[in-house]
Amino acid sequence: MAERSRYRGWTARVWAACIVSGVLAGCQTIPDISSWNQSTKDVTSAVTTGFHTAADVHGDIGRRLDSELMTKPEFKDAATRYASVARELQRRATDYEKLFGAITDYSTSLAAIARASENSQKTVDAVAGSLNQLVGAVGGTSLTGAGFELGKSLTNEVIKVKAAHDFGEAVQKADPVIGQISTLLIADLADLQRTVAESKDEGIRVAIEDPRKTELEYRAALVRRRTHLQLAVAGAVAPEPPPAQTTSLLKADDAPELAKIDQYLRDTDTWFIPMNDELNRALMVRAKSEELTVQARRAVEAWRDSHASLGAAVKERRMPESGRLAALAVRVRDLIAEIKKED
Repeated sequence: MAERSRYRGWTARVWAACIVSGVLAGCQTIPDISSWNQSTKDVTSAVTTGFHTAADVHGDIGRRLDSELMTKPEFKDAATRYASVARELQRRATDYEKLFGAITDYSTSLAAIARASENSQKTVDAVAGSLNQLVGAVGGTSLTGAGFELGKSLTNEVIKVKAAHDFGEAVQKADPVIGQISTLLIADLADLQRTVAESKDEGIRVAIEDPRKTELEYRAALVRRRTHLQLAVAGAVAPEPPPAQTTSLLKADDAPELAKIDQYLRDTDTWFIPMNDELNRALMVRAKSEELTVQARRAVEAWRDSHASLGAAVKERRMPESGRLAALAVRVRDLIAEIKKED
């Protein structure tokens, strides 16, 4: 009897522990979304920095072309184009800074709400308030496209969020707003990619090579003469077909001139190598700037998709999907490092 009594007492304690655990599990319906928030902050910060860097580089090329206009009026079209691209990049960079900053604020607010773990109407109101601030940031940029109608549509969606019953539902109801903002950004980034692509490599070559046009022609003539002499010396030293009579390099008629040409070319290296390095850097930066727009667009798509997973993650008590977003943040940062390295 005593043993059965002890067994019943142990069983009761186990059931009580299970019930308490179940109640606690039911209360903790908001998962830790700090990694999603960090990935969002990483990618938004990287994209903003990247576009400011790209704007500065294009502005430098435009100023270089513009400085040549007094003596080279034919540079006018290229200078105008680059100045236009630089201004457009700077304008977009400023808009992106506002909008991506608001996206960061929104994700940080969600993370703070999730940490509070109070799944109540206050939580729902907090989500709606954070979303409303993000919508307000969109209206403060020139990216709105549809203008008032878009803002009105987003405001109506925010009202729906306030009708949610818990954090998970509020985030799910917020998703159409995030989808519209993401679509707006993706379209704007695609347009920016076309703008950057219009600043062709030829303009960069003109900006860097034309001030050295005479020297480049001289160097090209030396290269052509060296090629001719090399063939002549090779024909004397190692004639075709063997076993024809060979000549010592010291006795080859063209060898002395070839040595002088080589020295002249080495002399031009003092200005040619730095100029060529500068040209290659500028070409690389333009290409990387265009790639930045592509990676930024992919990052926005990844953030949109990760946000869509957030509501489901809350309902299913699991971590939201943020791996792809984190990987793209790293890729964008690497691009910026490459651009800055060559700046």
